Amino acid sequence: MTEDRVSRPTGNLPTLNSRFIGRKPELAEVRRLLGSSRLLTLTGPGGVGKTRLAVEAGLRIRRAFPDGTWLVDLAAIDDVTRLADAVAAALGVEELSARGAKEQVRDFLADRLALVILDNCEHLRDGCAELVDHMLRIAPRLRVVATSRQPLEIAGEHVLTVEPLAFPDVDGAVALEDMSRCDAVALLIDRATAVQPSFALHSGNRDAVVSLCARLDGLPLAIELAASRLRSLSVEQVVARLDDRFALLTRGNPLALSRQQTLRALIDWSHALCTEEQRLLWARLSVFPGEFDLEAVENVCGGPGVVPAAVVDLVDDLVARSVVVARLTSRGVRYRMLETIRQYGGEILAASGQECEVRRRHRDHYVRTAAELCERWCGPDQSDILTRLRLENINFEAAMDFSLAEPGEEDVALELVSALRYHWTLGGFLAAGHRRLEQVLRAAHHPTRARGDALWVAAWVALLVGQRDTAAARVEECEQLARDLDDEHLQAYGHLLRGSIGLFSGDLTSAAEQFDRGISLMRRCGDTAAVLWGSFQYSLVLSHTGDHAAAQERCEESIRLARRHGEEWAQGAAMWAQAFDRWRSGDVGGDLDGSAEAQARRALAMTPNANLVSTVLTVELLAWIAASRQRPEEAARLLGASAAMWESFGADIAAFGPDFAEHSAACRETVITHLGSPLFDTLFVDGRVRWQDLLRSGETGPAGARKPALPDGPVLTRREGEVAGLIARGLTNKAIAAKLLLSRRTVEGHVARLFTKINVSNRAQVATWVTQNAHGRPEVTGGA
Repeated sequence: MTEDRVSRPTGNLPTLNSRFIGRKPELAEVRRLLGSSRLLTLTGPGGVGKTRLAVEAGLRIRRAFPDGTWLVDLAAIDDVTRLADAVAAALGVEELSARGAKEQVRDFLADRLALVILDNCEHLRDGCAELVDHMLRIAPRLRVVATSRQPLEIAGEHVLTVEPLAFPDVDGAVALEDMSRCDAVALLIDRATAVQPSFALHSGNRDAVVSLCARLDGLPLAIELAASRLRSLSVEQVVARLDDRFALLTRGNPLALSRQQTLRALIDWSHALCTEEQRLLWARLSVFPGEFDLEAVENVCGGPGVVPAAVVDLVDDLVARSVVVARLTSRGVRYRMLETIRQYGGEILAASGQECEVRRRHRDHYVRTAAELCERWCGPDQSDILTRLRLENINFEAAMDFSLAEPGEEDVALELVSALRYHWTLGGFLAAGHRRLEQVLRAAHHPTRARGDALWVAAWVALLVGQRDTAAARVEECEQLARDLDDEHLQAYGHLLRGSIGLFSGDLTSAAEQFDRGISLMRRCGDTAAVLWGSFQYSLVLSHTGDHAAAQERCEESIRLARRHGEEWAQGAAMWAQAFDRWRSGDVGGDLDGSAEAQARRALAMTPNANLVSTVLTVELLAWIAASRQRPEEAARLLGASAAMWESFGADIAAFGPDFAEHSAACRETVITHLGSPLFDTLFVDGRVRWQDLLRSGETGPAGARKPALPDGPVLTRREGEVAGLIARGLTNKAIAAKLLLSRRTVEGHVARLFTKINVSNRAQVATWVTQNAHGRPEVTGGA
């Protein structure tokens, strides 16, 4: 290297005045990718921190580039012909000849080992792509990092999507001392204390801090703007004003670019870069409050200005521009918008005069979706149906809100709320279902079949949450409506629900009579799902009365009928009822195929994915069986696990009748007698806290007992099994990466393969899958 070369400056990276927070996995990934690629583009929405990450990475690795690490800010360049001039100026190239800037940049970089950061490329993407391609061709030792809201799309480009900062789950139970380790919270605390030194995270404001970070999507710029408001407002006051976030978050760094001084200006910049069609779709997509799929976009957002055939390309364009976030799942791609971007689109939609029509189309799409899923219930797709219902829950809620808010639309809410019957009763949404059903029934009064369906569904949900008086009132109204409409099908539901009320309240004689009538009518109506639903409950009545032979026969009939239809839920419910009857009759047995325990574990394996009610009932039964077989430690942990599950969806074993409540209480008393209260409490809390791990690992089984393998189960690697367990415990990908000492991208790969292997599409379903593998540890291979 010549003396002249040594004396040259080594770059122009700025000295940052504020502390860089988090992003350790991203920094490591930038370093890794620059080791194998000459062009790395950091993409992501405005305000996510692409520039700050690029500069921080450049500062940390500049020793690897002895010929300089350079930042070229293109934000103020509005003419593509000035790109080369901007690069030349940033590199400090002196204009000593008449040659153009492009040639001067070529000569300057030709043999240098240097890093150039091209910042804010999105508005000049094509010109930037051409210039970068030229620079890389003439400078073989050059590395380029570009920041842009969409990739440059040239040969050799590697893309790293910069995601918002991680924030604690709003519904989670993150310890206070652990919250500050979360990047979004750490950034808020750091910037807040800069303007208000007395600010501190404590138990009194922790919920508001989590809510603030979540509602701002973990966007660093939004968090910094919010932190500036903590000079004169409390966190709670800032959160309360976030519905008008574009007016609130207006005071940024006065030395920053104008578009980075307010949240609105930041999004204005993205909006200005879109075509008219893209802007229209952006506005219409704002009606989706959470994730959505392509079919929904086509049905809801097509229309004047957006040709349905063009929707696929327009969605792809918005993903590329970081307006829409895409998530690949085993069931296809799901999309969403960050809340800040969605609210911006919502303002535009409201101003356009199209909001009501687009929201109505959104409502109609999800009413049709719920009705189709309900119609398909009695068949082989129940796991998929429950999963889809869970995925679309927030869209169903929005559709219901629209129907209740619009005059004359209340009856559509009746159709929707009753079509979601399996979502409410089996998917773990009992409390929400009870609230929604009562709300809709109060709003919609027309004596229609839709109201009749909503009445019996409301009665069933009320029973499951322990509201027997409400259930009885709803059944009585349903029966009256059935008579007025001369509707035999509604009459049959009235009989079945009367039977359920009798079963749950201990009036077994009345229950048997009502179930017998209801099942006969349902057979005449051809409603197989209702026949199966009533039959397994009827078997419980027979078991409670001591007619074990009839109970077993009724269960066998139900199992055969369910198998003919490929139906899993009722088959699992009948197996559970059969296991319960065997246990009541004293048949706890060993680990034989016909024992109560073996049948209960088969029922658990048969239970459709995400069916939490059936799962927790089986866990309760396994606890009773364990206590009967002199395994008090296992029973104590299972009781703790079931307590946690009951709480998760707002129900209790007592809601299922005095007999079940007595069995649970007797089990608890027996176990405490064997173990003593201190040890019982320890084991109970252990099961309660880590119920997913407990059931997944098979720890609840007797020592040395053979655990049956999951039939046709997925083969997970050791690492995938670890990742599944950590997901079930509520850890994010970033937290898993830190715990297992892996890169975030590696964890994302494990998660994607795990989703595919166990056929799920979200993290809640992983937790449910883990729970349902109580009968044995998933088989693993030797790979990592």
